[in-house]
Order: sequence, then C-alpha cells, then structure tokens
Amino acid sequence: MDHFVTRRSALTAALATGAAVGLPAATATARVSDRPAAPGPASGPEPGPGPAWELPADQAAQEGDPEADEVIEELVNADQMQLANRVFHDWTRNDQPVPDSAPSVLSDFLRRHAVLTQEERATIDPIKNGDLGKLVQGNIEALTMTEAFGGLFTALADPLLAKSVWYAGFDLVMDIGRRFSRTMNTLWDGLDGGNWDPSGNALISLVKLRLVHAAARRTGLAHGWNQARDGMPISQRLEAEELMYVGANNVQLAAKFGFHPDPRQIDELVELIRIGGRLLGIQEKYNPRTLDQCNQILADAAAHHRAPSDEGIKLARNMLDWLDRKVFPGAGAVGASLVRMMDAHVADVLDIKPNPALDIPVATLGPYLYRPVYEIQQKFPLLVPVHEKMFRIASKTVAWYAVDFRDYDLQMPVH
Repeated sequence: MDHFVTRRSALTAALATGAAVGLPAATATARVSDRPAAPGPASGPEPGPGPAWELPADQAAQEGDPEADEVIEELVNADQMQLANRVFHDWTRNDQPVPDSAPSVLSDFLRRHAVLTQEERATIDPIKNGDLGKLVQGNIEALTMTEAFGGLFTALADPLLAKSVWYAGFDLVMDIGRRFSRTMNTLWDGLDGGNWDPSGNALISLVKLRLVHAAARRTGLAHGWNQARDGMPISQRLEAEELMYVGANNVQLAAKFGFHPDPRQIDELVELIRIGGRLLGIQEKYNPRTLDQCNQILADAAAHHRAPSDEGIKLARNMLDWLDRKVFPGAGAVGASLVRMMDAHVADVLDIKPNPALDIPVATLGPYLYRPVYEIQQKFPLLVPVHEKMFRIASKTVAWYAVDFRDYDLQMPVH
C-alpha cells in the first residue's frame, strides 16, 4: 500500500493544505465557491446536486471504493498488476495520454477519472496563482515539517490507519525511506501550483493514489484483516480522516510556525480539499463541504479513533530509527521532540517518551526556524521565484537521498 497516507498521499496534492481546526469561525459555514465555471482542457462533466453531507462514521467504516476495487480485482485476476505498475511508472504528466500498454480496464478508469470538472478548474486556476499560492509557497518548509512530524505520525495514532499500513506490507513497514519519499513528494507536488498545469502531475498522482489504496485494501483483506471487527481496510471513514490529517491537521500545526491563512484563503483551502477528496474516491456524502465539517471529522477522529496499537508504535519507532540511520545519530531524538511539539497526545499514544532536555528547546526554537524565510520574501518579492526553484531542487534531492537514489514513484502492492 504505497504511500498510505491515505498518507496521504490526500501525501497529497492541494488537499494537503486543507482547512484547519481552530481557524477563524467566520468561515465555518462557508460553502464551496460559486465561482462561474470556466472552460479548460481535460474537463469532465459537471456534477449534479449532491446528497446531504454525513459525518463518515460507522457506515463509512464498512465502505470501500467499489469502482476502484473492481479495477484492482480485474487486474489481479488477469495477472496484470506488474504491467499496471509499469504504466504508473511511465505515466508522469497531467496532459500525457494513458500509455497504450495499459490494460483496458485500467486505461478506461484513468481516462475517466484523471480530469477536472470545469468548476474545479475555475477554482484551482486563480488559487494557485493568487495570494493563497504565494502564502503556501512562502511557507513550504513549515508545511513540510508539519507533514513529516505531524500528519505522518498522527495517522499512526489511529489503530486502523496503522493496521492498514501494516497489513498492506509492501515496502512501507521496513523501507521507511521509500514511504517518506513517496509521501513527501506527493505533498510537494500538490503544493506546487504549477503541478496542476498540464505539464504537472498533481492530478494524476491523486488518481494513482486512489488505485494504490484499492490495491492495499485488497491486500489487507487477503492477509488476515478482520473485517467483522475492524470494518473495511482503508474505508471511506479512514480515507476522509486521512484527508484531514494530510490537510486540515497540517495547516493547524503550521500555525505554530506563523502560517495564518486569512478567511478567504481558508475558504479556498476548503474548496481544494473537496477536489482532492473527489479525486481520491471519497464519496460525495462524506467529502467535507465546509470548515465546520472538516473540523467535525478531526474532532471525531481525536475523540473516538485515537489509541495505542502495536502497529502504530512499531511504525513510529521504525521512522525515528530511520532518521538516526539516514540523517545523523540523534536525529531520531530530535524527530521525537518535533512529534511531541506538534501534538503531545499523539506522541503519548505512539509511546514516544518525553525528553525535557530536548523537547523544551525544540518547542521553543522550532516555531522560529523557518519564519525568516517567509519574511524575507515579503520584503524582497523578487526572491519568491528563486526560493520556489531552490526548494523544488532541494526537495527532489532529499527524496532521492532518502531512498538511496532509487525509484520512489507510486506503485501498487502486488502480493
């Protein structure tokens, strides 16, 4: 189940910037924008009136993604999963036709779903080139930190999210570097406004991730997942919850670094999170439409779905141990303090022990670590594109280094 982070991979696109708990209440009832639709390439049909929104709870925990699940079932039965992964490897741009080698069931799915509606395109285009896009790019380092030490770990504090990663196996359990690179790379791709352009890859990354989750769901069910007790692996509830962790939760945590969207920008973030949710296969009735609904999902997760689990604790320990091995001895301890800085309750659930000698200075100095970067760009606007290019190069280098310069593109589990 590559890139679970349902890490979202959600580790994922503009959805990664979602709405935040505790953001100004003035937008709590704001609905998705009524901007007029603007024609554009690769536009899909406009959706009709949707069903009433429901908090994804017990019923959603029993539901998967039937359309994507059927594609995976057909690929497995035809012994075409390896071929499908090669198609994923070759399919890298939003405007790129689906490779001719794709099995027909996969080609049909990708052609139908890797499109934006006219309304969605009319939403994304002004956002990525407007004040919100500039705010996100100016604070990209802070958002990276909140995903790496906030969103990734918060997901593991939900026992069923952690089990979904563990049961999927693939290379997520032991090859932490690859999990990190795939998750963070999808996040970076989505936050870079240019990746929604025809030459980018945010759109196709989300559609790929939808099928990665479907493949992981099948793998979990085939390897002992207790559906009667735990519901569906990577269920609609878990998909929506992870969407909030990658998006809403991260923006909330980024406030610790001085990231404060204004009310209009928050409304735009809610619009983006809905687009991401649709592309990931979240049903319309569970896909949040307002900030209040985003907050309800997060509150429900914190109140009812956060508890220690063997899988979550082991995965968190693997991630911190990987920092020691890959970055420098002691980096895991710094990472543990960053997790505690982000959310002390999550740290406790994952059995990350307090370390006051390090926790206090990290919590004190951490919020000031990246703020100067944004402030300098505000004073010297000409540095904005320079910063954007430098971060793009640096992020790709980090992602490659994390996997010892191997491939880390999205792939589906095939066992």
